[in-house]
Amino acid sequence: MRKRKCSLLKILILAILIKEGETHGYSLYKEMLHYTSMRWKPSIGTIYRTLNDMAKEGLISKHTEGRKHIYTVTKEGIEYFIKNSKTPLIRMSGTLTTILEAYLKILSINPQALTKELKERLRDLETVLYKYNLR
Repeated sequence: MRKRKCSLLKILILAILIKEGETHGYSLYKEMLHYTSMRWKPSIGTIYRTLNDMAKEGLISKHTEGRKHIYTVTKEGIEYFIKNSKTPLIRMSGTLTTILEAYLKILSINPQALTKELKERLRDLETVLYKYNLR
């Protein structure tokens, strides 16, 4: 079970670094809490250990600015992300599509039925789909 969480943690770290470009460890931790809605909270120590392991594996690069370590995804990290994120994405896509369509229908019928946070997340998703011409 631990190995699976570490793989998911690596995928999430890589996704954030691909999206953000570069960031330091604590900022990465805060982003992770935001994206998972605080439902999954790996310890900051686990994140730093994973970041160090990923740097040793060549998935990310690390440099120091003042007292902060700044992390950036490498070409190998992008390849790892593509290879290891496809399966869960494909496996979940049908379910996610159905759930999202249901929420969008509810939103069109009764916007007050959804929480503010859920409306924001749906708007974020829509923005990303439009940004990359996927909608």
